[in-house]
Amino acid sequence: MPNTVPCNLCGSARGVPQSRKARFLNIPEPFGVCRCQACGLIYLNPRPTIPELAEMYATHPYFSADNATRGKPRRRFYASRMERLERWRPQRGTMLGIGCLEGGYALEVAQNRGWRVSAIEFSPILAAHAREQLGVEVEVVDAWDLSSIAGGRFDVIYSHSLEHFPDPRASLRQCRKLLPNQGLLMVEAPNTFRSIKSTLQRAIIYLAGSNAQQLFFGEVPAGFHLYYFSPRSVRAMLESEGFEILELRTYLPRHPVYHGNPRLGWLQELFYAVGGPFDRGPTIEVIARVVG
Repeated sequence: MPNTVPCNLCGSARGVPQSRKARFLNIPEPFGVCRCQACGLIYLNPRPTIPELAEMYATHPYFSADNATRGKPRRRFYASRMERLERWRPQRGTMLGIGCLEGGYALEVAQNRGWRVSAIEFSPILAAHAREQLGVEVEVVDAWDLSSIAGGRFDVIYSHSLEHFPDPRASLRQCRKLLPNQGLLMVEAPNTFRSIKSTLQRAIIYLAGSNAQQLFFGEVPAGFHLYYFSPRSVRAMLESEGFEILELRTYLPRHPVYHGNPRLGWLQELFYAVGGPFDRGPTIEVIARVVG
């Protein structure tokens, strides 16, 4: 049974269906994509219920232990990410990781750099992989809810799962309560509909027909991403929950997720580098801190 929700950013129920965007992402009915008429946030609506999401995270092959290992060769990329974070906080401390997709390899890197790391994860498969293979302390929670660690305190929270949260504003509010004043939050989310890459992909699909979707999208489950953020909507959501943006970038050199074609890697890199200064790169990386 699909679940209908209001806009998570402004609370408006005036969501305009975006059928072309749903076709672009190969999202099957009865699920769909809508755009908030009031603030412009794009999100999955209608979408799976929380129990349906829990079943997906526990059973779908995308969240298998085999798929989790794809992060293994990306340790160098995660090390450069931690270097960017550590420019704002050179001294090591406690870090909470939210999400272990790719098996928690970013958290393993942080742990090896001297951070005291613990994590939460919705998928029991990914949590087990991070615990057993990488030595990261992980707790499985329902729908990314942080209530079980509400009494904790962390110097930094790191996540590349913002687009997966059923209620990102509530999750960010929970994060803020776990951080001290000036505590840091680092998040990454896809720049799905604003990037140059996405614009070109959509043009190809519209010209070549729906069969061209298979060039870009595999068998990703409906509900995999619940929100399709832009730099503007990420900034607005973080600031609405008491965070100050320190850095926001959409171009990360040689990002391993977005350079899958070894022969055309140079062309991809060119597009991403050109788009970056205009917030049109393929991903959104933000470093923010608690203020007030």
